[in-house]
Amino acid sequence: GKPAERVADEACDALADFLKSDATIEPHLADQLILPMALAKGESRFTTSQITRHLTTNIWLVQQFLPVQFEVNGAENEMGEIVKIDG
Repeated sequence: GKPAERVADEACDALADFLKSDATIEPHLADQLILPMALAKGESRFTTSQITRHLTTNIWLVQQFLPVQFEVNGAENEMGEIVKIDG
């Protein structure tokens, strides 16, 4: 397995990267917010420090089952904004 020191270093590096950004949500939470956003009424939006493949996959999947549209403003592996379009 991976040494504990390496795990700690990776976690600290990820936190430092997030804190340096102007984003409101870190990447692991971002993909978990898609379903609650889809179920909420009205427009929702947040910025994330990294648009991940997991995030865009979750958005695609939710759009297959619910009558909702999301807009991803930004490129994969970069900071960006996620918007749930009202309607």
